[in-house]
Amino acid sequence: MSRDHSRRGGLMGGRLRAVLFVAVVIGAFIEVSTPHRRYGPLVDVFALAAVGVVSAAAVLGSESATTPARQQDQLAQEPQPSTPVPICRYVTGPAAPQFQPPRARPFLRERPTDLSVPRFGDGARAQGYPWLLPERTVQNGIAADEATVGAFTVRAASVIGPGHRCGQPAEPRQDSYRIGRSRDSRYAIVAVADGLSSAAWSDAGATTASSQAVTLLREQIETEGFGGLDVKELYGRIAESIAAHAAGRGVDTSHMATVLITAVLAEPDTNGVAQAWVAWLGDSSAWTLDPHVPLWRFAAGEAKDRAAAVVSNEVAGRLPDTPQLARDHYVTLAPGAALALVTDGIGDAWADPTGNINEYFANAWRSPVPATRLTADVGFDAPQCLDDRTAVVMWNGDRA
Repeated sequence: MSRDHSRRGGLMGGRLRAVLFVAVVIGAFIEVSTPHRRYGPLVDVFALAAVGVVSAAAVLGSESATTPARQQDQLAQEPQPSTPVPICRYVTGPAAPQFQPPRARPFLRERPTDLSVPRFGDGARAQGYPWLLPERTVQNGIAADEATVGAFTVRAASVIGPGHRCGQPAEPRQDSYRIGRSRDSRYAIVAVADGLSSAAWSDAGATTASSQAVTLLREQIETEGFGGLDVKELYGRIAESIAAHAAGRGVDTSHMATVLITAVLAEPDTNGVAQAWVAWLGDSSAWTLDPHVPLWRFAAGEAKDRAAAVVSNEVAGRLPDTPQLARDHYVTLAPGAALALVTDGIGDAWADPTGNINEYFANAWRSPVPATRLTADVGFDAPQCLDDRTAVVMWNGDRA
């Protein structure tokens, strides 16, 4: 019922009762004023009583009629819930406060931090940028391998550096590696190349260098044996291959400049000790790891002067221009020891005495790990580490 309808009903009921009251009063007055012969006083009493009853009923009826209208007015003024409230509902007591562990404050980045890779310090800002593709078709941004060659367990991984994958335009992965073996698996063969960033086609030069190195080393082993490996002949022929590739592309040889490090591991002797022949040109390096000492130790390569105020990345030799500057060295591996060939994207971080990156990798790679784990480690996040990273690790006799 609406508010106006309630008011109208109450008003009509009050008028009717007033008319009845007036009629009764008039009737009672006539009755009282008219003389009765036998029961005059008794009739007067009943007439007055009737007037009183009718009067009281009129008053009470008017009040009860106006009450619902007032209640409707009050309800109309009160705000009504938007949804119906159930008449019966189960009310529980206040819930006990739940313990909420403190949330770690995120390090602001353009995308979430990659939790699968180890992070050192505040990391590099470029690590959080999206990966972009180069304008031309190039090799994959990530490469990885697992292998067992005789007594050696081999793991390899190469990841494009944060500084190369987020620029406009993005650059290709300029590192390249190859792993191989002799026909009888007595020798493991490894090559790691790092194209120079200043060379437009350095990724092609690095790929040619690493591929040719393994092929030519296999030939030398079969014809000359492990003791007859010749660094001058090896790097001279690799330089010829890169120069021929540059000529085929119609570019100068400087556009395919790369550095290279190679190794041949001979099967262990009766005591489990293995010999490794390492040759290099440029700033890629070889490191050894004693399983009982959590530290990678520099073994071969072009060491950088870290005592200088500014560490220079300029290399003294490169392919294909200066193959005559290549050098070689023999390294001894005890049972369970490891040899790693790395580009400077990793070697510079290991050589830095102010950080704990070397110690982390020594503990993480104390024994062989899956190639997927090695790849995640190679993709580590650290301040100022923006270059491509490549590592080929060979463990002597430990396949745990």
